[in-house]
Amino acid sequence: MNYHEIIAAVGEGSAHPGGYQGTVDFIQSVGISPGMRVLEVGCGTGRTACLLAQLGAQVTAIDQSVVMLEKAAHRAQQQQLQIEWIQGDITAIPLRSDTYDAVIAESVTVFAADPVKAFREYHRILRKGGQAWDRELFRVQPHPALEREMRELYGNPHLPDAAAWIRMMQDAGFRSVRQWEPAIRVDESEKPNPNPSQNQSRNSSFDWQNAWDPHRILDLEVLQDPAVRTFFKENETFLKRYRNHLSHGVFIAEKV
Repeated sequence: MNYHEIIAAVGEGSAHPGGYQGTVDFIQSVGISPGMRVLEVGCGTGRTACLLAQLGAQVTAIDQSVVMLEKAAHRAQQQQLQIEWIQGDITAIPLRSDTYDAVIAESVTVFAADPVKAFREYHRILRKGGQAWDRELFRVQPHPALEREMRELYGNPHLPDAAAWIRMMQDAGFRSVRQWEPAIRVDESEKPNPNPSQNQSRNSSFDWQNAWDPHRILDLEVLQDPAVRTFFKENETFLKRYRNHLSHGVFIAEKV
């Protein structure tokens, strides 16, 4: 089983950096207006899509995985939410141009063979003045083995730095591209660190821990698979080894 198949089988709803709390913090920051048309690309098991619908958005969600979409639809049914689910590719989105107020992606574009092609699709389906919100991992320090090990473990073909993510969005036609700056929660027991780079690493929330998910559908037999147990051990080792070389952020871009 590859990374995406494992995530689908275990029903993980927030496998992106920052986890579910990061999603909640961002959505609260930008605000969701009632009736706002939002497309989530790479929706997975639908946790973020359902949150958006609960806040009053008209949500469409797309994913390549049938297993993911089935679990997402079940989640929405449990919560009595109306969401349009579509199977498809983020580089060829089967939706009309100039339609949506926002596109949200969470650690999805990094898996595209051509991220600029995906960004062009996000740009196309947005109306004028609409925004793309893309939460992505990025490299902060070089390491000779980082990208190779990450590709072998997760399957992403590349790992840009933050500046490269911004350039790719601009190349796709977006303007006013910027990185969202969340409010940093300070532990009163910790003293401020005068080294900004160390603060960035510490505050990156790169522990992938998520709030309890009452609507998660877990295929229990998958946990008995030795390959799956090996993956989670390798995942933990990878994150510890490279935590100072990686960070993440949400990149906001506007269609003008």
